[in-house]
Amino acid sequence: MPSAAPLMPFLRPLGLPRPSTVRQFLSFSTSAHSFAAPLQKPRPRRSEDTNLRASRTASATYPSRNLPSLPRPKISKASRRSAHPPKERSYPTRQHPYAVPTPLRLRAEPFTPLPEEQSAPNLAYFVSRTRSNELPVYHDVKRGGNLKLTLVRKVDGKVEALRDELRTTLGTSVGLDQDRVVVNGVTRQVVIKGHYKMEVERFLRERRF
Repeated sequence: MPSAAPLMPFLRPLGLPRPSTVRQFLSFSTSAHSFAAPLQKPRPRRSEDTNLRASRTASATYPSRNLPSLPRPKISKASRRSAHPPKERSYPTRQHPYAVPTPLRLRAEPFTPLPEEQSAPNLAYFVSRTRSNELPVYHDVKRGGNLKLTLVRKVDGKVEALRDELRTTLGTSVGLDQDRVVVNGVTRQVVIKGHYKMEVERFLRERRF
């Protein structure tokens, strides 16, 4: 039969805990009061406005009638401005010392078409019109406006034949040099140095394009 001596140490009463251990657990309860929000003090009563207090305590005879005051205008400034509007200033117009040029004509001048043998489609070239039924003759500007060009686009057939006829026609009517009318081999356009849109359109209309 085993002896019960080894069980005796477990049955002994435990001693009191150390003071340092008890103080450590009690510190949480004591410190909670230190972090508590302080009691809010009542706000001081706001002092009454001095002007409001003076108006309440003022006498019935205030203000005195002897105080000087500006007279009220009979007519306000707004009504005075509406009754007397500002005068309109008349500026002198600039008179040109030279004669006024005649306005440009928007419509082409009347022309007489050439015989059918010298008109389209009996030519070696053909110039197609645009979708808006206009001749494909345009003005262009390059080199900052120093170089003015006239372009003839949508040319089919022999472009060189059209170039030669334009050289002859513009050389006779305007006195244009032949080297100023060239052909752009890449775009197949006739390039004329200068603005001659009206002359080129008349040239094409005479040939029934």
